[in-house]
Amino acid sequence: MKIKYLGTAAAEGIPALFCHCPICEYARTHRGKEIRTRAQAVIDEEILLDFGPDTYMHCLQEGLDLAGIGLCLVTHTHGDHFGIDDIRMRCRSFAVYEEEIPPLIVCGSSEAEAVFAREENRDITEDGRVVFRKLPPYEEYRYKEYSITPLPAFHGTTEPFFYLVRKGHRALLYAHDTDIFYEEVWEYLQRLGIVLQLVSLDCTEGRRKMDYSGHMNLERNFAVRERMLRMGIADDATVFAASHISHNGQLCHFQALDSKIHRGFVVAWDGMELEI
Repeated sequence: MKIKYLGTAAAEGIPALFCHCPICEYARTHRGKEIRTRAQAVIDEEILLDFGPDTYMHCLQEGLDLAGIGLCLVTHTHGDHFGIDDIRMRCRSFAVYEEEIPPLIVCGSSEAEAVFAREENRDITEDGRVVFRKLPPYEEYRYKEYSITPLPAFHGTTEPFFYLVRKGHRALLYAHDTDIFYEEVWEYLQRLGIVLQLVSLDCTEGRRKMDYSGHMNLERNFAVRERMLRMGIADDATVFAASHISHNGQLCHFQALDSKIHRGFVVAWDGMELEI
Protein backbone atom coordinates (compact mmCIF):
# COMPACT_ATOMS: atom_id res chain seq x y z
CA MET A 1 0.00 0.00 0.00
CA LYS A 2 1.02 3.57 -0.64
CA ILE A 3 -0.33 6.57 1.21
CA LYS A 4 0.07 10.10 -0.06
CA TYR A 5 -0.43 13.01 2.31
CA LEU A 6 -2.32 15.65 0.34
CA GLY A 7 -2.64 18.00 3.31
CA THR A 8 -1.03 17.87 6.75
CA ALA A 9 -2.39 20.84 8.72
CA ALA A 10 -5.09 21.30 11.31
CA ALA A 11 -8.16 23.46 10.68
CA GLU A 12 -6.39 26.81 10.18
CA GLY A 13 -3.72 25.60 7.75
CA ILE A 14 -0.18 26.96 7.89
CA PRO A 15 0.09 29.85 7.50
CA ALA A 16 -3.29 30.47 9.09
CA LEU A 17 -5.49 32.97 7.28
CA PHE A 18 -5.35 35.83 9.76
CA CYS A 19 -2.32 34.89 11.86
CA HIS A 20 1.04 36.62 12.28
CA CYS A 21 2.60 34.21 14.79
CA PRO A 22 6.26 33.25 14.18
CA ILE A 23 5.31 29.88 12.63
CA CYS A 24 2.93 31.46 10.12
CA GLU A 25 5.31 34.28 9.25
CA TYR A 26 8.13 31.79 8.72
CA ALA A 27 5.90 29.72 6.41
CA ARG A 28 4.92 32.79 4.37
CA THR A 29 8.57 33.69 3.89
CA HIS A 30 10.08 30.26 3.24
CA ARG A 31 7.09 28.45 1.68
CA GLY A 32 7.95 24.98 0.31
CA LYS A 33 7.30 22.28 2.90
CA GLU A 34 6.46 24.95 5.49
CA ILE A 35 3.09 25.43 3.75
CA ARG A 36 0.48 23.05 5.09
CA THR A 37 -3.06 22.65 3.76
CA ARG A 38 -5.92 20.99 5.62
CA ALA A 39 -5.46 17.29 6.40
CA GLN A 40 -6.32 14.76 3.72
CA ALA A 41 -4.66 11.65 2.30
CA VAL A 42 -5.17 9.05 -0.43
CA ILE A 43 -4.30 5.36 -0.40
CA ASP A 44 -3.18 3.81 -3.70
CA GLU A 45 -5.24 6.47 -5.53
CA GLU A 46 -8.19 4.27 -4.56
CA ILE A 47 -9.31 5.45 -1.13
CA LEU A 48 -9.63 9.07 -0.08
CA LEU A 49 -9.30 9.90 3.60
CA ASP A 50 -11.61 12.86 4.31
CA PHE A 51 -13.01 15.43 1.89
CA GLY A 52 -12.07 18.82 3.29
CA PRO A 53 -12.08 22.37 1.93
CA ASP A 54 -8.69 22.01 0.19
CA THR A 55 -9.66 18.96 -1.89
CA TYR A 56 -9.89 20.97 -5.11
CA MET A 57 -6.41 22.43 -4.58
CA HIS A 58 -5.01 18.99 -3.73
CA CYS A 59 -6.28 17.65 -7.07
CA LEU A 60 -4.55 20.49 -8.91
CA GLN A 61 -1.30 20.24 -6.96
CA GLU A 62 -0.94 16.46 -7.10
CA GLY A 63 -2.58 15.68 -10.46
CA LEU A 64 -5.19 13.58 -8.66
CA ASP A 65 -8.08 12.27 -10.80
CA LEU A 66 -10.86 12.51 -8.26
CA ALA A 67 -13.36 10.91 -10.65
CA GLY A 68 -11.28 7.74 -10.55
CA ILE A 69 -11.54 7.35 -6.78
CA GLY A 70 -14.36 5.12 -5.64
CA LEU A 71 -14.27 5.37 -1.86
CA CYS A 72 -14.02 8.22 0.64
CA LEU A 73 -13.69 7.57 4.36
CA VAL A 74 -14.99 10.43 6.52
CA THR A 75 -13.44 10.68 9.97
CA HIS A 76 -15.89 13.29 11.30
CA THR A 77 -17.93 16.27 10.16
CA HIS A 78 -15.83 19.23 11.26
CA GLY A 79 -15.46 21.67 8.37
CA ASP A 80 -11.76 21.01 7.80
CA HIS A 81 -12.52 17.33 7.10
CA PHE A 82 -15.95 17.20 5.48
CA GLY A 83 -17.00 19.55 2.67
CA ILE A 84 -20.32 18.24 1.47
CA ASP A 85 -20.84 21.12 -0.97
CA ASP A 86 -17.80 19.98 -2.95
CA ILE A 87 -19.00 16.37 -2.88
CA ARG A 88 -22.11 17.72 -4.62
CA MET A 89 -19.89 18.61 -7.61
CA ARG A 90 -19.94 14.91 -8.61
CA CYS A 91 -23.66 15.16 -9.49
CA ARG A 92 -24.72 15.06 -13.16
CA SER A 93 -25.47 18.77 -13.33
CA PHE A 94 -21.82 19.57 -12.45
CA ALA A 95 -19.69 16.71 -13.84
CA VAL A 96 -19.72 15.30 -17.39
CA TYR A 97 -18.13 11.96 -18.33
CA GLU A 98 -17.79 10.32 -21.74
CA GLU A 99 -18.76 7.04 -20.12
CA GLU A 100 -20.62 6.57 -16.87
CA ILE A 101 -18.35 5.76 -13.93
CA PRO A 102 -19.03 3.89 -10.70
CA PRO A 103 -20.45 5.98 -7.86
CA LEU A 104 -18.32 7.50 -5.16
CA ILE A 105 -19.04 5.60 -1.95
CA VAL A 106 -18.79 7.93 1.02
CA CYS A 107 -18.45 6.05 4.31
CA GLY A 108 -18.79 7.44 7.80
CA SER A 109 -20.60 7.29 11.08
CA SER A 110 -24.11 8.32 12.13
CA GLU A 111 -23.05 11.99 12.27
CA ALA A 112 -22.04 11.97 8.59
CA GLU A 113 -25.24 10.13 7.77
CA ALA A 114 -27.21 12.90 9.48
CA VAL A 115 -25.55 15.53 7.25
CA PHE A 116 -26.51 13.64 4.09
CA ALA A 117 -30.05 13.26 5.42
CA ARG A 118 -30.63 17.02 5.69
CA GLU A 119 -33.21 18.32 3.25
CA GLU A 120 -30.73 20.62 1.51
CA ASN A 121 -28.32 17.71 0.89
CA ARG A 122 -30.66 14.97 -0.29
CA ASP A 123 -30.06 15.86 -3.93
CA ILE A 124 -26.45 14.65 -3.67
CA THR A 125 -27.36 10.97 -3.78
CA GLU A 126 -30.47 11.24 -6.00
CA ASP A 127 -28.75 10.57 -9.33
CA GLY A 128 -26.63 7.68 -8.04
CA ARG A 129 -23.27 9.39 -8.56
CA VAL A 130 -22.69 9.47 -4.79
CA VAL A 131 -23.70 6.74 -2.35
CA PHE A 132 -23.48 7.06 1.42
CA ARG A 133 -22.79 4.02 3.55
CA LYS A 134 -22.98 4.12 7.33
CA LEU A 135 -20.26 2.11 9.03
CA PRO A 136 -20.73 0.75 12.56
CA PRO A 137 -17.61 0.96 14.75
CA TYR A 138 -15.44 -2.17 14.85
CA GLU A 139 -17.26 -3.78 11.90
CA GLU A 140 -15.06 -4.71 8.95
CA TYR A 141 -16.04 -3.24 5.58
CA ARG A 142 -14.68 -4.78 2.38
CA TYR A 143 -13.83 -2.60 -0.62
CA LYS A 144 -12.08 -4.31 -3.52
CA GLU A 145 -8.99 -5.92 -1.96
CA TYR A 146 -9.10 -3.67 1.11
CA SER A 147 -10.40 -4.37 4.59
CA ILE A 148 -11.50 -1.22 6.43
CA THR A 149 -12.46 -0.98 10.08
CA PRO A 150 -13.71 2.24 11.68
CA LEU A 151 -12.58 2.76 15.26
CA PRO A 152 -14.06 5.22 17.79
CA ALA A 153 -11.93 8.35 18.02
CA PHE A 154 -11.46 10.38 21.20
CA HIS A 155 -12.62 13.68 19.73
CA GLY A 156 -15.33 16.23 20.37
CA THR A 157 -18.03 15.29 17.85
CA THR A 158 -21.03 12.95 17.93
CA GLU A 159 -19.39 9.79 16.58
CA PRO A 160 -15.88 10.43 15.23
CA PHE A 161 -13.85 7.66 13.65
CA PHE A 162 -10.32 6.83 12.71
CA TYR A 163 -9.54 3.96 10.38
CA LEU A 164 -7.64 0.70 10.20
CA VAL A 165 -6.97 -0.17 6.54
CA ARG A 166 -5.58 -3.56 5.53
CA LYS A 167 -4.58 -5.01 2.17
CA GLY A 168 -3.21 -8.50 2.21
CA HIS A 169 -0.66 -8.72 5.01
CA ARG A 170 -0.11 -4.95 5.17
CA ALA A 171 -1.94 -2.69 7.61
CA LEU A 172 -2.01 1.02 8.35
CA LEU A 173 -3.75 3.04 11.03
CA TYR A 174 -4.84 6.58 10.10
CA ALA A 175 -5.58 8.13 13.50
CA HIS A 176 -6.09 11.85 13.10
CA ASP A 177 -8.39 14.07 15.18
CA THR A 178 -8.18 11.77 18.14
CA ASP A 179 -6.52 11.80 21.52
CA ILE A 180 -4.77 8.73 22.95
CA PHE A 181 -7.11 5.85 22.17
CA TYR A 182 -9.92 4.54 24.33
CA GLU A 183 -9.07 1.39 26.25
CA GLU A 184 -11.60 -0.62 24.23
CA VAL A 185 -9.73 0.38 21.05
CA TRP A 186 -6.43 -0.80 22.50
CA GLU A 187 -8.08 -4.10 23.46
CA TYR A 188 -9.56 -4.51 19.99
CA LEU A 189 -6.23 -3.93 18.25
CA GLN A 190 -4.52 -6.45 20.51
CA ARG A 191 -7.23 -9.06 19.90
CA LEU A 192 -6.69 -8.75 16.14
CA GLY A 193 -3.15 -10.01 16.58
CA ILE A 194 -1.76 -7.89 13.74
CA VAL A 195 1.41 -5.84 13.47
CA LEU A 196 0.91 -2.42 11.87
CA GLN A 197 3.31 -1.31 9.15
CA LEU A 198 2.29 2.37 9.36
CA VAL A 199 0.74 4.43 12.14
CA SER A 200 -0.24 8.01 11.26
CA LEU A 201 -1.09 10.04 14.35
CA ASP A 202 -2.72 13.36 15.10
CA CYS A 203 -0.09 15.88 16.18
CA THR A 204 -2.18 19.05 16.31
CA GLU A 205 -0.25 20.59 19.17
CA GLY A 206 3.23 19.67 17.96
CA ARG A 207 5.81 20.61 20.60
CA ARG A 208 3.37 22.53 22.78
CA LYS A 209 2.22 21.19 26.14
CA MET A 210 -1.46 20.28 26.21
CA ASP A 211 -4.07 20.99 28.85
CA TYR A 212 -7.11 19.60 27.00
CA SER A 213 -8.28 16.35 25.41
CA GLY A 214 -9.36 15.46 21.87
CA HIS A 215 -6.05 15.89 20.04
CA MET A 216 -2.42 14.90 20.53
CA ASN A 217 1.05 16.45 20.53
CA LEU A 218 4.45 14.84 20.05
CA GLU A 219 4.58 13.82 23.70
CA ARG A 220 1.30 11.90 23.36
CA ASN A 221 2.45 10.47 20.02
CA PHE A 222 5.53 9.05 21.74
CA ALA A 223 3.30 7.50 24.42
CA VAL A 224 1.12 5.81 21.78
CA ARG A 225 4.17 4.37 20.04
CA GLU A 226 5.69 3.07 23.27
CA ARG A 227 2.45 1.32 24.20
CA MET A 228 2.08 -0.19 20.73
CA LEU A 229 5.59 -1.58 20.89
CA ARG A 230 4.97 -3.04 24.34
CA MET A 231 1.73 -4.66 23.18
CA GLY A 232 3.23 -6.03 19.96
CA ILE A 233 0.83 -4.03 17.76
CA ALA A 234 3.92 -2.40 16.22
CA ASP A 235 7.56 -3.42 15.91
CA ASP A 236 10.91 -1.90 15.00
CA ALA A 237 9.95 -1.84 11.31
CA THR A 238 6.71 0.09 11.86
CA VAL A 239 6.74 3.61 10.42
CA PHE A 240 5.25 6.23 12.71
CA ALA A 241 4.15 9.51 11.15
CA ALA A 242 2.91 12.73 12.76
CA SER A 243 0.43 14.87 10.85
CA HIS A 244 -2.57 17.21 11.28
CA ILE A 245 -0.26 19.89 12.69
CA SER A 246 -1.43 23.31 13.89
CA HIS A 247 0.57 26.53 13.70
CA ASN A 248 -0.09 26.72 17.44
CA GLY A 249 2.04 23.60 17.84
CA GLN A 250 5.27 25.59 17.48
CA LEU A 251 6.74 23.17 14.95
CA CYS A 252 8.15 24.40 11.63
CA HIS A 253 9.09 21.74 9.11
CA PHE A 254 12.80 22.53 9.40
CA GLN A 255 12.56 22.04 13.17
CA ALA A 256 10.85 18.69 12.61
CA LEU A 257 14.05 17.44 10.94
CA ASP A 258 15.83 17.64 14.31
CA SER A 259 16.00 14.08 15.67
CA LYS A 260 15.92 15.42 19.23
CA ILE A 261 12.43 16.74 18.48
CA HIS A 262 10.82 14.02 16.36
CA ARG A 263 12.58 11.07 18.10
CA GLY A 264 12.08 8.66 15.22
CA PHE A 265 8.73 9.93 13.95
CA VAL A 266 8.37 11.00 10.35
CA VAL A 267 6.80 14.46 10.43
CA ALA A 268 4.57 14.55 7.37
CA TRP A 269 4.47 17.33 4.79
CA ASP A 270 2.07 18.08 1.95
CA GLY A 271 2.81 15.69 -0.91
CA MET A 272 4.76 13.15 1.15
CA GLU A 273 4.41 9.51 0.09
CA LEU A 274 5.01 6.44 2.21
CA GLU A 275 4.91 2.89 0.89
CA ILE A 276 4.47 -0.13 3.12
